Amino acid sequence: MRTRTAYVKAPYQFKIEDVPIRELASNEVLIKVKASGICGTDLHNASILAKDWMTFGHEIAGIVEKVGEAVKTVKVGDKVALQSSTYCGKCDLCRNGRNDLCYAGPNYNWGKEPMGFSDYMIAPEELCVKFDKISFEEAAMIEPMGVALDLAYTADIKLNDDVLVIGLGPIGLMALRIAKLMGARKIYAAQPSRSKRRIELAREYGADEIIFTDKVDIENYKFDKGGVEKVLVTAPPKVIPRVIDTVLYGGIIAFIGIEYGEGANITFDANSFHFKKLQLRASYAVPAIYFPRCIDMVRDGLVDVKKLISHTFKLEDIEKAMLTLKNDKENTVKMIMVNDLEGIL
Repeated sequence: MRTRTAYVKAPYQFKIEDVPIRELASNEVLIKVKASGICGTDLHNASILAKDWMTFGHEIAGIVEKVGEAVKTVKVGDKVALQSSTYCGKCDLCRNGRNDLCYAGPNYNWGKEPMGFSDYMIAPEELCVKFDKISFEEAAMIEPMGVALDLAYTADIKLNDDVLVIGLGPIGLMALRIAKLMGARKIYAAQPSRSKRRIELAREYGADEIIFTDKVDIENYKFDKGGVEKVLVTAPPKVIPRVIDTVLYGGIIAFIGIEYGEGANITFDANSFHFKKLQLRASYAVPAIYFPRCIDMVRDGLVDVKKLISHTFKLEDIEKAMLTLKNDKENTVKMIMVNDLEGIL
C-alpha cells in the first residue's frame, strides 16, 4: 500500500511524494486522513526550522482503516481525532498525578513518516480519540482547541475576571471564547486593525472591546478597572513586557507565543513585577490533553469552530495554502486540508 504525503523544507519549499506504507506494529492504527489543519508550527518549520525535508501536519481527523493485533480501543470504521502527543501512564510524573508533564508517551515518528498532510498515516492507538456528531473539519480543530483550553486553564480564569487576549489567531480566538464560558466579566481583544475577519470573529466570540495595537499603545489603554486580572498571550514573547503594566495587582499572564532568534529574549522590570505580585506562566500543551472535553464543547455548540475555517484545500494545493496563510493574514484564519469530502461549511 502507498500514500501521497507532503514534505516541507525551509525556506518555504514543498513537495508531494508517493511513498510506501509500512506494516503496522501491534499497537498501531492505519488512518485514512479526512481533514488536517495548518498550524503556526507548520509555518515555523517552513520558515526556518526544517533544515531537511520532513513530513508535517498534526491537527488531524480521519477514519480507522486498519488496526494492529493488540489494538482494543478503536476499530475499523471509527472516526477519530488524533492527539499530537500523549503521556505514558507509567513514569513517576504520571504516577504522581502530573501526566501533563510527561514526555515519555507514544507518539508519531515526527517528520519522517507520513503525517497529517497525507492520504494515509500510521498512529499509535493511544493517540486516537473517537468522535461522532461533528464533521471531520471540526474534529481537525480539536487539537488546537486543546491548546486554547490549556492556555485558559493556565491563566486560572475566575468568575468576574477581566481578561485581555493578545493575538487573534485561531488559538487566541478559541481561548477568548473559552474565557467567556469560564465566566470572564469583560474581555479585551488586542490585534492590528488590518485583520478585519479576525476582529469580527473576536466580537462574535464575546470580546467586549477591541484594542487596535497599530493605533493604540496598549500600556495606556483605559481599562474599566485600570487593568485586567488575566492576560492570554498568543503573540510572540516580545509583547509580554508591554502588557505587564496592564495587569492588576496579583494578576496572571499566561502565554504560548513563540519566536526564534533574538525575538525569543525579553526583559522587564523585575521589581515592578515582584511588588505587584504578578505571575508569568507558560502554557505548552504537550502532551495533548482535554480532547474529550473539547469534542463535547464543539458538539454541544459551546465553541463554534466552523466560524474559524476560512479556507479549505486539497493535498495537492499544500504549497499554495501555506503561502496564502503566510502572506494574507487579513483574510485567512484557519486553513483545513480536506480529503474526498463534500463541503459542509
